[in-house]
Amino acid sequence: MIGVGFVESVLSGAVAAGTVFLLASLGEVYAERSGVLNLGMEGMMILG
Repeated sequence: MIGVGFVESVLSGAVAAGTVFLLASLGEVYAERSGVLNLGMEGMMILG
């Protein structure tokens, strides 16, 4: 059976990785709403 420590570490890693994508996505939303078309946002998320 999977230990509680393992589940906790997986969830904390998922939240940490998800926060980065959330902030990048919010930045893209604001850029799109202001009228700036940024076609390279996905590449910047991968390389940044």
